[in-house]
Amino acid sequence: MDKEKKEESSAIHPAVAPLSYLLGTWKGEGEGGYPTINSFRYGEELHFSHPASGKPVIAYSHKTWKLDSGQPMHSESGYWRPKPDGSLEVVIAQSTGLAEVL
Repeated sequence: MDKEKKEESSAIHPAVAPLSYLLGTWKGEGEGGYPTINSFRYGEELHFSHPASGKPVIAYSHKTWKLDSGQPMHSESGYWRPKPDGSLEVVIAQSTGLAEVL
């Protein structure tokens, strides 16, 4: 665990604690496909962090890229806010201009 992760985890808001296992950066590879295009391989990275403000929120970012060329494909960012009833409010803005509120 690096220094930033230790500092981040030491100030976790109690509402965020049940989701603290997500904090950090997650990377992987996958394959996508649709009926109208050829299948493709891609890389993917998700990052979850808990702002130093100590507020009950997780900041989220996501990006994908073509494995063969490194060309960016998709990105989005937003916030996840745990609610006392166990549900989750999520606000995401995509690079295409689409915004989601869940």
